Amino acid sequence: MKANKIFAIALAALAFVACKPTNDDEVTALELSKTSATIAVGETLTLTANVTVDAWTSNKPEVATVTDGVVLGVSEGTAIISATAGSDTKTCVVKVEAENGGGQGGTAEVKGSQVWPIIMDGVTYEANKSKVVASFQPNDVDQFLYVWENTYAGGDAPGMNAMGNAEGYTSLVVGTVGWSGAGFNLNEGCSAMDVCRALRDAIVANPDQYFLHFAIKSTDQGSHTFYFMNTDATKFVLGTPWEGGTVIENFTRDGNWYHYDIPMSQYANALATADLTKGANLFVMLSGGTPGVVLNLDAVYFYKK
Repeated sequence: MKANKIFAIALAALAFVACKPTNDDEVTALELSKTSATIAVGETLTLTANVTVDAWTSNKPEVATVTDGVVLGVSEGTAIISATAGSDTKTCVVKVEAENGGGQGGTAEVKGSQVWPIIMDGVTYEANKSKVVASFQPNDVDQFLYVWENTYAGGDAPGMNAMGNAEGYTSLVVGTVGWSGAGFNLNEGCSAMDVCRALRDAIVANPDQYFLHFAIKSTDQGSHTFYFMNTDATKFVLGTPWEGGTVIENFTRDGNWYHYDIPMSQYANALATADLTKGANLFVMLSGGTPGVVLNLDAVYFYKK
């Protein structure tokens, strides 16, 4: 009987040891990718957590809403975004500024005395209508944006555009074909082709007076190559070149818009021999073959000083 009692005590001790949590069983504390942030009205912010979040909430949904960690700025103010996992809750204080806040764009004024838009939102176009000589933007009649062989897909285009408003911008995502390409095309015989030839001739005659403006933003490290007016002799590159072209720079990949003015004086000789006798690829975009690379473009236009 005494031996059985000792055996029972030993089993109880073994059970106690087996139930004691090890380091692997300890609960990981919830952490968020940000504890504070500033966004503009209409802009989004993605919060991530190190564990699965059971619920996301906003204390002021009239200022900022949150869905699965994606915060949307609704109106000016400050909202507290909470993430709950089990019994643990962490917060991020989100300040929402007016549409033109944050130092990104903030004006509908474009450069130059005369403008030929390729990508331009409606608000900016209307604000600068007196400057517009002619528009090269797609019209679904004889001016198109063609994605070549499904090499890009449409992107989400979150947040404000480069001119500081919520009108949207062009966003393309590299697919799985192994290369990518798209172009703003003018059909043969359309009135815009006559305008394009006249603009080319004006540039060649007075190259110091003309520029190509564009804005770009990214959070990945993809390289982007561009050329214009139907000749790849005008190629320029943002990032590491992979098939020639003049390197502009490798812009900062922080999700902010960066504006560039490409002087046509660098390309006057190439444009002088450009074949514009038929339809033309007015502005071409190439982003390599790495799937998932995103090209965000806005405010693309030729202008005269």
